[in-house]
Amino acid sequence: MNEQIKFIIIGTGNIAITYLKAIDKIPLGKVVGFISRSRQEPTDHNELPVFESLSKVDIPFDAVIICTPNGLHHVSAIEAAGMGKHILCEKPIDITLENIDLMIQSSDENNVKLGVAYQRRFSGDHPRVKALIDSGQLGRIFSVDLAIKNYRDDAYYNSAPYRGTYKIDGGGPFIQQASHYIDLYHWFFGYPDQIVSKMAKFVHDIEVEDHGVAICTHNYGLISTITASTATKPGFPAKMEIYSEKGYLILINDMITDWEMDGISKPDAAAIDNQHTGSATAVVEDTTNHEFIINDFISAIKNDVEPRITGASARMATKFILEIYDSQF
Repeated sequence: MNEQIKFIIIGTGNIAITYLKAIDKIPLGKVVGFISRSRQEPTDHNELPVFESLSKVDIPFDAVIICTPNGLHHVSAIEAAGMGKHILCEKPIDITLENIDLMIQSSDENNVKLGVAYQRRFSGDHPRVKALIDSGQLGRIFSVDLAIKNYRDDAYYNSAPYRGTYKIDGGGPFIQQASHYIDLYHWFFGYPDQIVSKMAKFVHDIEVEDHGVAICTHNYGLISTITASTATKPGFPAKMEIYSEKGYLILINDMITDWEMDGISKPDAAAIDNQHTGSATAVVEDTTNHEFIINDFISAIKNDVEPRITGASARMATKFILEIYDSQF
């Protein structure tokens, strides 16, 4: 059971290097190579082989980590499943429900694990807040304001031809930068019964939105707003405000920064404080959350159980985001 799980990382961009750095810290995981259609070598890691495609990998491996553009995730996932290899996919799982369903079907038919990196569910104080919501201790929650106000400069959108497109990216900040927190919102509060949205381009010359707002209502009484942006200079940490009949709490960078709840003490602070500023860079320096999701995925493989975040679970975030796009007025 102590044998290492050998990974091939599909893609050689920034997020691929984040996974490589994370796995370097995990004794039961090992990266043995990369896939790059252009045979591009990842910066400072040219000691690992780079293959043009999965079919040309000539070394043993157990699983893949998919770090390709959003709309291509299903291509690698279906191919890997057909080879009997387990699949850990970067968020969002894909940009259409049809492709996601093919990914889930293929992994089921080939008896391989399909996990998705929505690790924000387990970051900072989020597990504590989830437990409080599920137990009903916060009372009736009637208002949530979620703001993912990032900034991306022109260099970011010009760095690859697929950036800022519907066909490959799937949209703008709602499906890109805000995807983690829309998944978190669904995990906390469930799926809205009605969504209306408005979005536009304000700063960038791109095909998709760079700023927008969605209003979500739930039949149990919650009314919320979700703001997603790559136009808000200089970029701000993700922020969620939760208001209930007992008071309020505010999460910034996944940590409770403000707490005023009648009869409930503030939970003990989490040991980890992840600093994500929302600024122009898309580079992830802190690998703690990725280490968590990779360790969970390795455990799922070794113990033949489902990963904490399955394909079916991750599908809900894409469904939510697609409805936000479809509900514009």
